Amino acid sequence: MDTITKKIFISAGETSGDMHGSNLMREIHRKNPSITFYGLGRNKMAEAGLQCIHDMSSHSVMWLQALKKIPGLWNVFKNCTRFFDEERPELVILIDYVGFNLYLAKAAKKRNIPVMYYISPQLWAHGSWRIKKIKKFVDRMVVIYPFEEAFYTNGGVSAKYVGHPLFDELNTRDIDEVLVEKMKAGEDKTIVSLLPGSRKQEIRKLLPVLLETATAIHEKIPSATFLLSCSNTRNLELIEGITKRFTSANNKRLSIEIVTEKVSEIIKASSLCICNSGTVTLEIANYQIPMIACYRVSPFEYFASKPHIDTPYICLVNAIAAKEVVPEKTMYRDDYKWLASHATELLLNEEKREVCIAGLKEVTSLIGAPGASEKAAEEALSMI
Repeated sequence: MDTITKKIFISAGETSGDMHGSNLMREIHRKNPSITFYGLGRNKMAEAGLQCIHDMSSHSVMWLQALKKIPGLWNVFKNCTRFFDEERPELVILIDYVGFNLYLAKAAKKRNIPVMYYISPQLWAHGSWRIKKIKKFVDRMVVIYPFEEAFYTNGGVSAKYVGHPLFDELNTRDIDEVLVEKMKAGEDKTIVSLLPGSRKQEIRKLLPVLLETATAIHEKIPSATFLLSCSNTRNLELIEGITKRFTSANNKRLSIEIVTEKVSEIIKASSLCICNSGTVTLEIANYQIPMIACYRVSPFEYFASKPHIDTPYICLVNAIAAKEVVPEKTMYRDDYKWLASHATELLLNEEKREVCIAGLKEVTSLIGAPGASEKAAEEALSMI
């Protein structure tokens, strides 16, 4: 193996990108220890050896929130382009975070630095017009959903499907089975988990709807208890505040336990999950727990984005299956009655549960094998 030190610039803005970026870095370094990583990431990538140009913990953006972050992100961008000019990395790897990373792709391409995009922005769902930019600025897309390879190839972009890196993470994750059994506290217990997401803006929009839904479920199934996921401890105060205000204002005595970080354990203990429509749906599918996926937006966001939606499904499980395996809904108002109706059906109708579980097994058979990080590492090294 070549012992000359080579530099890879890698950029991940979100928490999930940081996790997948760290696994990719370890696989690349395992295959070629001479690689040195520089770029943008969070704590997991730093632990994997990233020489961090900027810690991205405070730069998570989505929708109109991006406007508030522009001055800070501009400084980050200028520091990255300065690094491109001074250090000339052999490869730039971009992970998701499309709004910002496409600017980095353009800057790298302008300097004739090869660009690999790992974990594609979901252009197949919304923004397919952006494929022209991808073709112009990205040398290779390394994609994680089987249908994405054809999507990009048909658009004239070099693409390689490697599988979803989430399953690498789940394959090595230690599950606290004692905690799972403690939360279940009996085989016949009906446990509904509420998973409102990891971003503060998602939680503010979705959690009140989930609490209303829990109330409606409890009225029909009095024995039901509820686990509320706080996947990031930084959101605990927000989640506790929303929950306390809801129960106080509505004089509700729901049995709701807030659990921090232990997302896999919450899912495994559950009879049903009601969740944000993102990557967590794949983790729930991995454990074959029936679920309902939803996404809460403002009326303005809903009607402004509707003409640009290119897929019939917002839930990744349904998009992979190309059919509705689990109930899903994009809400621009608090449609908790819809959620509660589907929830009670999946809890009480055994036939519906079995059909849902069979669909989840089918999806995980398509996408659930580990090895994505290693295959992505091979693609990266082939470009150096």
